[in-house]
Amino acid sequence: MNGNVGIPFAGQRMICMALVLGMAMYAVVVGLILKLNDGVGMIEEPIEVLDTIALVVGIAVAVLAVFARILIAKKAATADKDQRATPRFLSLVVPLVLLEGGCLLAITVWMLNGNAVPALAVACVLLSIAIAMIPLQDRDTDTI
Repeated sequence: MNGNVGIPFAGQRMICMALVLGMAMYAVVVGLILKLNDGVGMIEEPIEVLDTIALVVGIAVAVLAVFARILIAKKAATADKDQRATPRFLSLVVPLVLLEGGCLLAITVWMLNGNAVPALAVACVLLSIAIAMIPLQDRDTDTI
């Protein structure tokens, strides 16, 4: 044994699902809060610059997450099979963490301002990208 035993694939997938579920549940809670508040945001006067910040950060995070996924996955692909577990896991988690940060920022902006567009739209796009990144099967063993 070489000491580079990674998290089993099922565990990796559960971690990815937990990150995605956290984003989704935060959106549900904020949606319920706004519903109970008749759609009015949590601050008295909406801060319009927050919508712009959520949009810009969302775009930047999406691009960074995709590039991080590609770069780390390429590094993992060139590694020996015994040394591949950690880089493969990082190629899943690093982009998801980036997407989670952008998603939670956008949802928080939605909660504060009460405007679903663009904040909620940004959050939904980032959540969709995160869902698409969850692996369905282990590339090393072809198991689900």
